[in-house]
Amino acid sequence: MAEELIGGLSGSAGAALGAGIAMGASALAAGWSQGSVGSAAMGAVAERPELEKNVLVYLVLPEILAILGFVIAFFLIGTIGE
Repeated sequence: MAEELIGGLSGSAGAALGAGIAMGASALAAGWSQGSVGSAAMGAVAERPELEKNVLVYLVLPEILAILGFVIAFFLIGTIGE
């Protein structure tokens, strides 16, 4: 069965490229946002130590971006075998 070419790429190559972009972009976005949030959060904890538990929640939220990027990449890689 011949695969259709879209923009010069086969369906499998397009899915693999999309998976790489999804994972890479989400990891970069998570790292950038966690750096921004982390520096502000540590400054807040230095002034008010009782905020430490709340700050942990804010530090975990950017990781959701990376997890969602991994899930999308996983689904895209799953379509390659079909």
